[in-house]
Amino acid sequence: MEIYSSLMGDNLAELVLHSPYPKGDRAGQELWAVTGYISPTAVLRALYQVKYAPTKRSGDAAGWGELSNFRPGRRTPKIHILVGMARDGAVSITTHEIFKKWVKASNGYIDVRYPDPRLSPLVHTKLYAWAQNGSFDIAYAGSANLSTDGLNIGRDASECQQENILVPVSVEYAKKYIDTLFDASLSCADPVVDSLFTFPEAPSDILANKSLPPVPPLPEPKSEREERLKDFPSVNLYLYSRQGKKSSSYNGAGINWGLRPNRSNKDEAYFGVPARVGVSNFFPLKNTPFTVYCDDGAELLMRVASGWRRSGKDMSTIHNGDLGTYIRKRMGLKPGTKVGIRELLDYGRTYVTITRTSEGNYYLDFSPETAEPDEFALQAPEIVNEFSHEDD
Repeated sequence: MEIYSSLMGDNLAELVLHSPYPKGDRAGQELWAVTGYISPTAVLRALYQVKYAPTKRSGDAAGWGELSNFRPGRRTPKIHILVGMARDGAVSITTHEIFKKWVKASNGYIDVRYPDPRLSPLVHTKLYAWAQNGSFDIAYAGSANLSTDGLNIGRDASECQQENILVPVSVEYAKKYIDTLFDASLSCADPVVDSLFTFPEAPSDILANKSLPPVPPLPEPKSEREERLKDFPSVNLYLYSRQGKKSSSYNGAGINWGLRPNRSNKDEAYFGVPARVGVSNFFPLKNTPFTVYCDDGAELLMRVASGWRRSGKDMSTIHNGDLGTYIRKRMGLKPGTKVGIRELLDYGRTYVTITRTSEGNYYLDFSPETAEPDEFALQAPEIVNEFSHEDD
């Protein structure tokens, strides 16, 4: 029996998310997936049958993720997904709402379901099967979730964050198993779901603090945010320039990219990614989309792009105007307002903290409540000059 492994160099995402049928003969193709946990971007990868997101200048970029302008093509498969651990924290309230919108906007091409708690236990199975015109032709089962790290999306074997395997299985048994699970499931868009399920503000791999010892008993957390994993790798990305020993506000770069004279959207923005982070494997290969959950419950579809590094040097939303809009709204600023060090200090935080989770999703913290003092920002000439003028 063949065994496909991320660590051994097998491309699990290519194996199960890309159509096995010839390009000229893909009518009626369907992907059936049973997964414990999920990354929304993995679903988009299968739907669009591409490795990467559209380029920033592509007309498709604005709707990529929202499916606002979705039009199925000859190669577009119908996708049926059962998220087996949905009621155990695998799906956040924001992701649930996104799935509902996708189901509605996809014209029947996306079907996301959860096990009906009245009929089915939690499901931790990982199973993928391709069918054409109702006939199942190939199936794999194993340990890989339909998630960025589960399928090692955007990384090679040397950068594998989570070793998983998939093995071919009988298509007859796969179909029978899928039929059994799906018959005992509910569409995410079914109104009864909201009365049967309680969705957290973020997925459980962000909220569950597995690194803490079981004894002594832990105090009751004040909020879900305090339950986040502390041992996941994280980086701070600053919203102003920190060149050498000098600090200054961005002028036509970074968070203020859209303020350049040649930009039509004044909210276009990106986070600069330091070289030491760019050459690491903290982020997946550049232009690979990934999901970012925010501390306020928002959810962003992002990617790192530009530059020669494997992970690029600029991190932004797929439609990069969304990032600037989000940051300015958090800060209480009007659209298109310049975000300088003074505005950041007044807000109470000069950087975002990005944490990578166990399923390859990411968490963005921009809350003033969790910010550390930034003495470097206070030493910026523009801030020091403010105080010198006050003395005059």
